[in-house]
Amino acid sequence: MKQKKKLQEPSIQIGVEHRNEEEARNALSFSEEDVPFERTRRRTRPTFNSNGFKVQIPEFEGKLDPDEFIEWLQTVERIFEFKEIPEHKKVKIVALRLRKYSSLWSTNLNAKRTRERKSRIATWDKMKAKMKARVLPSTYVQDQYMLFHHLNQGKMSVEEYTCEFEKLMIKCDSHEPEEQTMVRYLGGLDPRIANVVELQAYTTFEEVCVLAHKVEQQRKSRMNVRDSFKPYLVPNRGQPFNKGSTTPQPKSSTPFPSNPQKTQAPQRPLSNPPRPNPYPINQRRCYKC
Repeated sequence: MKQKKKLQEPSIQIGVEHRNEEEARNALSFSEEDVPFERTRRRTRPTFNSNGFKVQIPEFEGKLDPDEFIEWLQTVERIFEFKEIPEHKKVKIVALRLRKYSSLWSTNLNAKRTRERKSRIATWDKMKAKMKARVLPSTYVQDQYMLFHHLNQGKMSVEEYTCEFEKLMIKCDSHEPEEQTMVRYLGGLDPRIANVVELQAYTTFEEVCVLAHKVEQQRKSRMNVRDSFKPYLVPNRGQPFNKGSTTPQPKSSTPFPSNPQKTQAPQRPLSNPPRPNPYPINQRRCYKC
């Protein structure tokens, strides 16, 4: 049995060597154009890595503009969530993006805490609270609630009014029921549009906004149709009419009398004035006697 196994082993090795030689010949048999194609196809395999996108935190100069600061904070929060930044690195990353006044303010804040023997700010929540106290006024939330409560459409379009309404609702962080939000929205809307929207069926705030936009578009289309069918202006009486123009001609500067009177010759006074008639015309006479 051992001798049979020994005889089979060389035969197996010969078979493997023969297969390797055939594979090498097949590889050499391909044309030179096929080999680069295979190589390029292997190199251009797509990689699906969401963290490969280059996203940078925008710079902040420290301007005392509440709206700009709130927008910058929201952008930073979204980038931290997307990049999955750990908590102990957030403050250091934000400090690198501070410029001009905000950079000086951050340096002074850390130096002041060091003099007072306090620890440096290490959490993003604490850093965010310090920046809000510096940039946002103390009555910021109260002012936003006041604007939200007295918001009216006025000369704004429905789209502009809806955007302003939602912006103030987000700033105030309103958690009121949706029914109350719809009533507040209709209260500030143009009464000519709100009265039509209230006659329709709606259940959500989004449906109310869509209906208001449709009503506004219908009103604009009707006004355009009316303007296209306006009659031409008719000139006033006594004014010349130019063919092809609808504007009345200006009046002449010299006035003319509306009712001219005829000139009469002067009358001479009578020498003998008329005597009164002794027999009036209406008096009747009797001819029987």
